[in-house]
Amino acid sequence: MFVTKKIIFQRISAPSAWFDKHVVDATMNGVGNGTVWISDKIKGLQSGRVQDYAMYFLGGVVVITGIFWYMFN
Repeated sequence: MFVTKKIIFQRISAPSAWFDKHVVDATMNGVGNGTVWISDKIKGLQSGRVQDYAMYFLGGVVVITGIFWYMFN
């Protein structure tokens, strides 16, 4: 009992449990909360209207073409 309670649990298991709870779980909670925050910020970009997506695509093509035109002329 002494070896089990005093040595194994107090010296090995308790610090491992603390690390798991405070470091590993906190990191995973932070990643999850970050994902929710980012999705709240960008959900307005997805309108579902194909016309909007086509306009943004063509606008990007025009901007990239302008950049290449400027760089190589």
